[in-house]
Amino acid sequence: MEKIELATPFRTVIIKILSHNPQMLSVFGRTKEKDLFFKDLLTVGCDFYELLELFANCEAINHKNVTCIVENIPTTKVITDYSEKGIRRMIPHWSSSKYHTATIEDVCNELKQHIENDSEGTFVYNSNANLKNKKTYNDTYILLIADSNKFFFDINRKKAYKIINDSEVAGNV
Repeated sequence: MEKIELATPFRTVIIKILSHNPQMLSVFGRTKEKDLFFKDLLTVGCDFYELLELFANCEAINHKNVTCIVENIPTTKVITDYSEKGIRRMIPHWSSSKYHTATIEDVCNELKQHIENDSEGTFVYNSNANLKNKKTYNDTYILLIADSNKFFFDINRKKAYKIINDSEVAGNV
């Protein structure tokens, strides 16, 4: 394993840990059976939304840690309208930049399809992911679907939405 200096930024250390396969090397709560690293980072005071964005961008959200993530979501707002208009209301800002994931219409349509089809996974959308100019404003949105749970996150505004259909609402009454 490559050595790192103690002065290395914490974010860099997290990325290095996430890059290691827990099947090969168990470190920091990451084993081949479970992955509690996300929860451990929350326990020491890391921000949920910053961690979620980092894990999503490192493609480190998997079936071993998704339960831990879902159990630690801050307050959520329940959403039953996941039409394209309903989804658009959860996305308050979308840039016309050439660096966005897609047009807002295409993003809303794709989100709707993932929600309706229960497409398990983590889907990341950027309104302006300009890698050449890191100072440009970018809104990041994440859709997380796992074990029949659907969550949508607005990372910059630190908002979480739990998406349920009308039959789930009627069943809870």
